[in-house]
Amino acid sequence: MGFFQALLSVLLVSMAQLTLRHAMVTLPSVTEPVALIQHLLHGRAGTLALLLGLLGYLASMVCWFFALHRLALSRACALLSLSYVLVWAAAVFLPGWNEPFRWQALAGVVTIVCGVLLIFLPQPRTGRDNS
Repeated sequence: MGFFQALLSVLLVSMAQLTLRHAMVTLPSVTEPVALIQHLLHGRAGTLALLLGLLGYLASMVCWFFALHRLALSRACALLSLSYVLVWAAAVFLPGWNEPFRWQALAGVVTIVCGVLLIFLPQPRTGRDNS
């Protein structure tokens, strides 16, 4: 069950990242705090995305809390790195994000996936009895 909760946390945090990115592009800059606060208080464009992104982070942390009760920290953190893969893929391949594809970034993503697979590969059995 911890594996499923960790993956759900990864999915939620990835969606939260994308939602917050949308909010930050839509909202006034934080260098203009008065305009930003007025924008938020009046519920203008970007406000809902900001709230949904923050709620996504909260939901992700709740899932993460339960995942850590059932999964080794070394394995859980490896799964968390998959969030980078999901956000990169969404930003590059989903319409509207307009992130450029770079081979160097793909190499980094492949490295992350290989690292996670190495951590989760079953340990080879030795011929010795440990009893």
